[in-house]
Amino acid sequence: MIRYPVLCSAIAVAFATASLAATIPAFAQDTDHGSAGIIVVADPNEHGDGTMGPDAAAAWRRGPLPFGAADLALKAAADRAYDDAERAGALRPASGAELEAAGGRAAANAPVVVGGLNFPGLAGGTNNTNGTPPDNEGAIGVTRYIQTINSAVRIYNRSNGAAIATGSLNRLAHNAASVFSFDPQIIWDPTTKRFYYAMDSIFSSKDNRIAFGFSKNASPGNVTTDWCHYYYKYGRPFPDYPKLGDSQFFIIIGVNVFSNNQTGGFAGSDIVAIAKPASGNITTCPGAKSLKSGQKTNIKDTDGRQAFTPVPANQIDTIATGYVVARNGRLPGSRLWFFDVRRDVTTGAPLFSNARGVGVPRYSSPPSARQPGFNQVLDTLDARNTQAIQARNPARAHGVYSFWTQHTVARGTDAAVRWYEIDPAPATPVLLRDGTIAANNTFLFNAAISPDRQVQGATQRFGDSMVIQYNVSSRVNSIAPRIVAKSSLHGGALSGATLVKDGVGGYRDFSCPSAGSVCRWGDYAAATPDPAPTTNKRGVVWGTNQYSGVLSPPAGGVNWRTQIFALQP
Repeated sequence: MIRYPVLCSAIAVAFATASLAATIPAFAQDTDHGSAGIIVVADPNEHGDGTMGPDAAAAWRRGPLPFGAADLALKAAADRAYDDAERAGALRPASGAELEAAGGRAAANAPVVVGGLNFPGLAGGTNNTNGTPPDNEGAIGVTRYIQTINSAVRIYNRSNGAAIATGSLNRLAHNAASVFSFDPQIIWDPTTKRFYYAMDSIFSSKDNRIAFGFSKNASPGNVTTDWCHYYYKYGRPFPDYPKLGDSQFFIIIGVNVFSNNQTGGFAGSDIVAIAKPASGNITTCPGAKSLKSGQKTNIKDTDGRQAFTPVPANQIDTIATGYVVARNGRLPGSRLWFFDVRRDVTTGAPLFSNARGVGVPRYSSPPSARQPGFNQVLDTLDARNTQAIQARNPARAHGVYSFWTQHTVARGTDAAVRWYEIDPAPATPVLLRDGTIAANNTFLFNAAISPDRQVQGATQRFGDSMVIQYNVSSRVNSIAPRIVAKSSLHGGALSGATLVKDGVGGYRDFSCPSAGSVCRWGDYAAATPDPAPTTNKRGVVWGTNQYSGVLSPPAGGVNWRTQIFALQP
């Protein structure tokens, strides 16, 4: 989601009519998805008219839309609990040992930066980056690292971090400049040896689309002609918070769908599957009609209640079945829900399963993150999962394809990162491992997790180690928003923490100019395994995240900074 400091009059009008997130009903039903299911080739001569529906405008302006009013109430209660504890003097500074997970001290067994690859990514306030938050995503391929943010994309040389090409999201999607594009996703697929992207593209209040596409080869040199570009049309309903994954046969996208009319409200979460192109280099992009697709609408748990925020895994090994995880609709929750995407062997169309639940430790919406220097707080979301990677874990019996995912959850008056390794294949998915990363009177949030699995053609190795990276902030412990990472080596206990990039002070921008307001922080980060590491005995995981990189930032600025890094467990 994205907000700009200067808005055109058409969008200002759209915002004026937007329903406030706080008034979104928990179970407003509107499953009329209009033209959903139509795939067309992207055409830059097709212009947007400058309008947005109420829910789309609210998402663009304020961030991911909630499941309903109950989510907002839980968030408010978590914030009040922290404020009450602070006023009561119950929040003491933590000891060094208590702050270990916050990157407060060096740890000998922590993940290490590989080849000096820890370099700046796209920065706020420069050309094409005048929105907030960055919502940075990234994926590592055999010759390229590609980073996307809410308004731009950059292709890097993976060997030295040098920029190869930069452009706007609309350029990547092959859109006219009048289209509003945001919430980008990017993945690398070892099976077809290419990158895939997805994002929201809004043409009008009644024409909302998911723009998606793929690189023609493994080494795109630009953000335009080296790609094939398409739209999956939704019509009036707004597909919020797209999440991108894949299987052997399909690109898989999960979305939260909102009615986007004057009554507004959550309609249900959908899973969309679109056939992949064949592997190998492409000279002529496939026609839209050749891309078989299907859609499971308004996904529900086994009790018939709506599930929320479906997140497909980016599969590293070739697996015929795709897997999607979703959180409970109503919080607190103690289960995660899995949905399968299979291929009809006769028609080639996607087939979707009903929900299968796995029991996990109780989770609920975390409080907003506090920070030094400013009374503004940072958004930590609502316990939704934000990304997933699936890969074979050779240390598991029978070659389990482990599903790795994470989310930010409440832990007392703090926010903590909860991670999972799950076998999603059995009728009842199996929780193999889980953990909670926390530090006293400190906020850990906005994480991403990946195993170190390498798959490049016939080379298939590693996968029993993992890296998880996240943001840390604390007012009590004077920690400016920073990037920290931990790892697990060969299935062992979680390591000590590596400070990947320190913050230089408190954070604020034009989304939160006043004391006490909520700053739009990133709604997700990225972690992906390296298909071509130069290391032995264990692989490498690449990540990208944001941090506070401007000392005494102006209240009206675009002050976030991003970092790209390669870590070995």
